[in-house]
Amino acid sequence: MSYSNPGAYDRFMGRWSARLAPPFLRFAELRDGQQVLDVGSGTGSLSRAVVSSAATAKVAGLDPAPDYVAFAREAVPNPRAGFQVGIAELLPFANRSFDTALALLVLQEFTDARQAVSEMARVTRKGGIVAACQWDFEDGLPMLSLLWQAAEAVAPGAVAKRRQENQTSRTATLADLDALWRSSRLCEVTTATLEIAMHYTSFEDYWRPFLGGATPMSAFASALNTQTRGGLARVLQDMIRSVMQPDGSFVLPARAWAVKGRSQ
Repeated sequence: MSYSNPGAYDRFMGRWSARLAPPFLRFAELRDGQQVLDVGSGTGSLSRAVVSSAATAKVAGLDPAPDYVAFAREAVPNPRAGFQVGIAELLPFANRSFDTALALLVLQEFTDARQAVSEMARVTRKGGIVAACQWDFEDGLPMLSLLWQAAEAVAPGAVAKRRQENQTSRTATLADLDALWRSSRLCEVTTATLEIAMHYTSFEDYWRPFLGGATPMSAFASALNTQTRGGLARVLQDMIRSVMQPDGSFVLPARAWAVKGRSQ
């Protein structure tokens, strides 16, 4: 899957990443003084949380997209954080280089997840934590599922066509993540459910980031809204109205699956 425009992405999904990063770091047992690898660092949400949560921890962020690396360098101007271009399946680091290797909300994007996890284990010291989390895309991300429901209401044919063109394997479960970690020769494997919530000040606060076209899905939503002359946004707003407060604000929950294990 291709992504573009890191600024638009940060406004669209980056704020969710920033909200999830602290509980994920607690799950991953972040400690002060650690050398941390942030695999698929994107716009820098996890790296920012690392340097904010641990006073002397250092983090190396790695991402395949040069424009995202450049954005992260600007977004996290901390001397304890560094970013470079690279891929998860071939990490440019020596064996046992890090105390912990982490991947926030990118595992499903790796070309070869098994190879990526094996590489994370390789560069992590013996006994160090290798951890990742990803959204429960089936039932745990209403901010997206509501969009799909509204799209099906206004243009079911367009939704069916998109899904046919973008057929992928089923979404990973906690059991799948557990099995992946164990098959990567990691020990003391543990899984958890991480739940957060996002407060929106208004429907526009929720909807406008979709129009940035930062991801294939948001680009589809923006195009469909244009094709339906704003019909998608109107239906979506009507769906959300039931959970709005009198001032127009509302809260949407989210759930992610997390897994960790120790390098041997």
